[in-house]
Amino acid sequence: MDKRRHRKTHTLAQFLRRYFLTTALGVLALLGSAVLLFLLGLQAGWYTRLNHNEKQAQELIGKIQRQDFFDPAEVGDGLDYVLFSHEQLADTSLSPDSALTDFSLYTGSYTGKIGTQTWFRTDLRAEVVILLFRYEIRPALPALAALIPNLQGPLIGALGLSLFLYLLTTANHYGRKLVQALNTLEESATQIASGNLDFEIQDTAFTEFNQALNSVDTMRSALKDSQIQQWDMQNQREIQITVLAHDLKTPLAKIQTDAELLQKEARSARHRLEAINRHVGQLRQVVFQLQQAACSQNQAEQPRVTAIDALVRRCMKEVSGLCRNKAITLTVFCPPFQARIHAETLRRALINLLDNAIRYCPSGKTVQLMGQITETCWILKVSDEGPGFHAESLNHIGEPFYRYESARSSHGHAGLGLYTVSQAMQIEGGRMIPGNVPDGSGAQVILQFPLSTLADVNEAAANSD
Repeated sequence: MDKRRHRKTHTLAQFLRRYFLTTALGVLALLGSAVLLFLLGLQAGWYTRLNHNEKQAQELIGKIQRQDFFDPAEVGDGLDYVLFSHEQLADTSLSPDSALTDFSLYTGSYTGKIGTQTWFRTDLRAEVVILLFRYEIRPALPALAALIPNLQGPLIGALGLSLFLYLLTTANHYGRKLVQALNTLEESATQIASGNLDFEIQDTAFTEFNQALNSVDTMRSALKDSQIQQWDMQNQREIQITVLAHDLKTPLAKIQTDAELLQKEARSARHRLEAINRHVGQLRQVVFQLQQAACSQNQAEQPRVTAIDALVRRCMKEVSGLCRNKAITLTVFCPPFQARIHAETLRRALINLLDNAIRYCPSGKTVQLMGQITETCWILKVSDEGPGFHAESLNHIGEPFYRYESARSSHGHAGLGLYTVSQAMQIEGGRMIPGNVPDGSGAQVILQFPLSTLADVNEAAANSD
């Protein structure tokens, strides 16, 4: 595992405690600062106290009672008055149609409250004076008081805005630390998902995230080791395929030479020797394609519309000699239909399947080749009456050079037969399904093709033209 740069860390619980403690202390500090500034401004005379209007009203009421006379000009800022004469409205600083000019509101008491207004009452000989005021903080400067008669709202708003900005700044500061840790984890996962395994994972400030990153780093190292092993295995397989193809060339060339000499000297065996030559030529082509598969410059065969039933009959003819040698009956059933396939690739796959089935089928038994079109796909199925596949080998069928040491072990073969079939089905866009006959009477391999490869009538006719 690569060395990582370590840093001082703490748990998420410690991080959250620090966040709440910082937030609480900051809020308390802001509130304390606001109270201190308010007291300093009050002491400096920048604004009045909250009960300033009440004191003005009390002083004016006392003066009116001493003088037994009310002068409206003596009513200061922050106060309103209503003057009643014989219980009728005589004068007021309020709007004449205001609900506060109703005399009945002020009977039975010498003080009271109406809404946000507090009032004091004093009686003269035939008049009643009502002074109204609010509890509010007002600027000391008259010009400023005319613009902002009540400072309570702005002061509370300023305090609220300060608290909001502080909380937002604190949340952003601590949130960035969490986002950085999450980004580190996300970046590591993204690098692995993109296939890049050569990068260094940096620790975060959180213990829990570092534990997750340790798991990610372990997975990255394991994937890197696995990738290296796969590269090594792939190189070994390519070398094995190349060596195998090279070793096959010499005996095949000798067989072809001997067959040509026999063809010239033994006219009576012309047909058999022609078959030998044909098979040798096919083997040479397989060797060439095997060599091509081991290098990166492989040129794939182009698909074309092919009569599947004709291809099946061709494959049956090629393996008929093997069947006669072992007294094996080969049964074939395939309805006439056409499909767009890689004909030579599929032919080799079928020959491999038939060769395996005949090799493991006991003498006197039957090998079956069947073609069928279903609602979801079309298939070619090869089955035999041999020992079948072992359960363990079914997990490895299709792997190159795999041979299970059982009744179906490939003595004298390199284990490439079903591997080439599997590769052929990948080319065709289908899949190989190995298994056993449901009644347990032998092995069964199904080649499954997509319905989209079937050729319609017009395409088939154009191809035949």
